[in-house]
This record gives sequence, structure tokens and C-alpha cells, in this order.
Amino acid sequence: MKVSVLGALKATYKGVDVTPSAPKLRIVLALLALRRGRVVTTGTLIEELWGANPPVSALATLQTYIYQIRRTLTAVDRCGDVVLETKPLGYVLHLDTHALDKDVFDELADRARVQLAAGETRPALELLNQALDMCAAGPLVDVDLGSVLSAQVNQVAEDILQTLEMRVEARLQLRLHRELISELKMLIAEHPFHEGFHAKLMISLQRSGRRSEALEVYQTLRRNLREELGIEPSPGLRNLQRDLLNAELAPSSESPAPAKRASFVTPAQLPPDIADFVGRDDLVKTLSTMLTDTPQNTALRLLSVTGVTGVGKTTLATRVAHRIRVHFPDGQLFADLGGSRTTASDPFDVLGAFLQAIGLDTRQLPATQEERTQLFRSRTAECKLFILLDDALSAAQVRPILPGGARCAVLVTGSNGLSSLAGARMEAETLSLDESLRMLGSIVGRSRVEAETDAARAIVRACGRLPLAIRTAGAKLGTNPKYPLRKLAERLTDRRRLLTELRFGGFDIAARLAPGYLRLDPRGRQALGLLAARQSVGLTAPQIAGLIGAQLTEAEALIEQLVELRFLRPVWSQDGQEESAFELPELVVSYVLTQSGDLS
Repeated sequence: MKVSVLGALKATYKGVDVTPSAPKLRIVLALLALRRGRVVTTGTLIEELWGANPPVSALATLQTYIYQIRRTLTAVDRCGDVVLETKPLGYVLHLDTHALDKDVFDELADRARVQLAAGETRPALELLNQALDMCAAGPLVDVDLGSVLSAQVNQVAEDILQTLEMRVEARLQLRLHRELISELKMLIAEHPFHEGFHAKLMISLQRSGRRSEALEVYQTLRRNLREELGIEPSPGLRNLQRDLLNAELAPSSESPAPAKRASFVTPAQLPPDIADFVGRDDLVKTLSTMLTDTPQNTALRLLSVTGVTGVGKTTLATRVAHRIRVHFPDGQLFADLGGSRTTASDPFDVLGAFLQAIGLDTRQLPATQEERTQLFRSRTAECKLFILLDDALSAAQVRPILPGGARCAVLVTGSNGLSSLAGARMEAETLSLDESLRMLGSIVGRSRVEAETDAARAIVRACGRLPLAIRTAGAKLGTNPKYPLRKLAERLTDRRRLLTELRFGGFDIAARLAPGYLRLDPRGRQALGLLAARQSVGLTAPQIAGLIGAQLTEAEALIEQLVELRFLRPVWSQDGQEESAFELPELVVSYVLTQSGDLS
């Protein structure tokens, strides 16, 4: 199968055009293609198709769309199921290498970048022309884009724009400045705040003996920046204007290298690392490598860490951030996005804080979120900056805060809602029993744990082997070194007291579970209450449907909502390929029964 997304959507299978004509089918195919080889969850597809208010029949309708796409493929070849594969909670479209035109584009651009850096300008220009010839129209120009696809298309458009910049630079190096003038004027009309294009137009005009026009370009940009964004041009552009005024830029001068931001302040906002971090060495190493590896294309290094409430996502991300901070000399930014609070942080406010952290005055902050996003990306475009976004509520909350440059890296944590975010995603699992005991020992003292090993095991099991719960229990035990571990273990066996016992010194498991519970619709809360009251382990989807009195399709939609919010977890089959049943974690059971008043 081959798919084109750089212009109009087109799909061929075994040489036969299989591009769907129905708008919704085109959306599904486009999203699956852009996420080729990765699971696209049903939640992500539903969000793209219907936004924040999907119909009750959304899941069943989506399954019909998948069936129609698969039927089209199998009409050409009976092996269609291999191409479009059903996975737990989603679907994967399998494409061969170079079967997506965007992959071919990326390879051409990457090869050109290497040749340009090596001084092989003419071969680089040929590759850049080949790449940009594939982009006659805007990406997915004939597809009705929702929030998820819009983010993906914006990233593709950014890659195309950066490739255009490379081609302009290559042509300048080959002294093709006269031919560039009209093209650069059109690019500036499309991107009125892009300083790089303005600088190259100024150079091209100067080399063509049109210095007054070059100076006029600068004045127009300066006026637009001041009136629209309240900022001045960058130091590099101001230096270029000064050289033009002094006639110091000879017609044969090369394009200046991107200037450093003289006003850029190096932030260091990471929260402190903790001394009693336990386990997860392999995960820390993997995350660190993924965030610091030299990028193979112009895409931002973006990584999400998800997991249940209390699993230690923030602590893990902080450890990784401190480990890799030396790779980001332009600084580190941090924001608590408040996803586990009743009211999450507004991206508008986060952007304002970030812009001030890198040196802008309050009076320079734009009045709209879109302008703040553009300004933040402009100011960080050439930076090696690390950003830690903790406790995100949703992908929509994160997207406006992302920088645009490939030299930056972003690590996002959240319990749910990040499935539609671009980039890789890793799951933080609960600690092993040994790791849990080590963590408890690091808080209360190893000798106390060794003296009451059985009680210590009972405590960490009651805590669900969650770092936050273990830390809470350890903090309580730490206030009285003589208090027996067995007494706390006994108190934690009482479901009526479990969440009360796990509330101490600012730690509160129940408070962390509350916002997600409140975000459930009434039907979801009712279903969760029925499941908690049943206190069964390993219920299948049909059993859950019978328990809550719902049709199977409605029950599957509720199950997906509860899994996404981490109130329900899949119990995987022995081969790990599919979930055969579902269960509620003990802490969730206790919380839900507390809310419903049923603790009998």
C-alpha cells in the first residue's frame, strides 16, 4: 500500500486506487497513515472525527468505518487484514518503507542537510528540489481536519517550511540571488514575521544592487513586529541592517549565520531531584537516550510518560530531566499543568510565564494565545532548550506550548488524554515488590523493614506498589520510629480507612483521584460504582455489559473511557496480545465506594 499526504490524499493498494471518497473515511485513513506502524487508539480517532462531543454511537460508527476501509483493501487482495490490523483499544496501518510520501520527503531533506553542511551545495540543491516538488499543494489539502490531524498537518507544514529555508540558503550559496527575490517576497507574504526569510531577501536585494529596497524590507518587518507583537527584530537582523546602512555588506558576502539571542535568558526551572529514587534504571536510560539522540529530521523531540495516578511519573521525569540537562545549554523550563487538579492550567498563562522566563518583559507579552505561541517558537527556534510539562490534562493543552525547533526536547507527563499527542509515548508501571520494599526502607530505615518484612510487604501491597502511596505510608511511619509496621499494615486492610490512612503531610491519594472521577459523565460514574460494589476481578466486556445493564457497544465505550482515565485496567492474556478482562485497582475501589457511600 502507498499513501500520499503531502498534497491531496491518495492511497493505492497493489496498484489500484483505494482512496475513499467519504469525508469521514478519508479522515480515518489520513490519521492512520500519518501514524503508520503505531497504534491509533479509538479514543484518538473519535476525538478527530467528532471532537469533544461524540455521539453515543461513535464507537460503533468508527468500527463501521474501519470495516469499510478493510473491505476495500480485501477487494483488491485477501491479505488486507495484514495492512490494517486491529490492536487492543485501537488500530495500526502497516506501510512498507517509503510507502508514505512524507517518509520519502524526510529522507531527501535529511540527505540534503548533510550535503549542505559538507559544502556540497549543488547536489544538496538537487535533493531539495526533488523533495519540494512533492509538495505542490498543502498537506492533506482535501481532507476536513479535526484537532488531531491539524496538529499533525502543522508539523508536516513546519518540516516543509524548514526545507524551503534550506533551499533558499543553498541558492544563496550558489549566488542565485536575483532568482530568489520574487520567491522570497512571496514567502514573506505568507510568513510576515519570519525573520530568516526577511534576512535572505535583504541579502539578495543588496547583492543585486538594491540596497534601499533591502533597508525598506527591514523597516517593514520592524514596524509589523512592534505593532503586532510588541517586540523588536532579533540582534542578528539588527546587525544586518547596520551593515547595510554602513555599506559593509559586499555583494559577494555570504548569508550570515543565525544570530544568538542577546536578550535570551537561560532559565533553570527544574524541580529538585529526590535522593530516594528507586528502580526504573532501564526506563530512565531509555527516556534519556530518546530525548538526547541527535534528531534524524526536523521534528521536535517529544516524549510522553503516562501511567496511573501515584505511579511516580513526576519523580521519574524529574530524574530524567536532571540526568540530561547538560545536553541543553540554553536552559530548562518547567510547568505544572494541573491535570490532576479540578482546574487545569491555561496554556495562555503558561506561555506568558515561559516568555518572561527567557527574558521578555510583561509589556512585551502578546494579548492572544496564538500570538504567544508564535512568539515563543520564534524566540526558541535556534535554542537547545529542554521543557518538562508535568501533569498534563490533554494533548490540546500541550500543543500550544510546544517549541518548533528540532534542537529542543519536551517531556510530558499525564495520567490520560495524551494518546493524540505526536511523538513517542512510554508507560510508567508500578514498582516491583522488591523495589517497593527498597523505597519504603529508604524512607523509614532499612532495619525497620528487615525487622518486620511481612508487615512491610503487606503495606506496599495495600499501597498498590504505587510510589506516592508508599511515600505517604513511609512519611507517617517516619514521624514515630517506634511505631510497629504491623499496626499500619492492619489499618490499611480496612477499606473504610485505606484512603484516610494514605493522607498525610500534603500527600493525598483521594484528592489526586477526584478530578478524574468528576470528569466522568453520570453514566460512567454509575458504571464505576456498580463495578466497585461487585468487587470482582477479571470481568470481560460482555460481563460488564450485563452488570451495568447496557448493550455491548455502549459498555465498550464506557470501558474505554474508564481505561483512559485509569480507573479500569486491562488484564492481558498470557501471550500479551489482547486484554481478556478488566479489573479495578484496590485504591480505586476504595475511593469509588467512599463516593457512593457503600463501604459494607
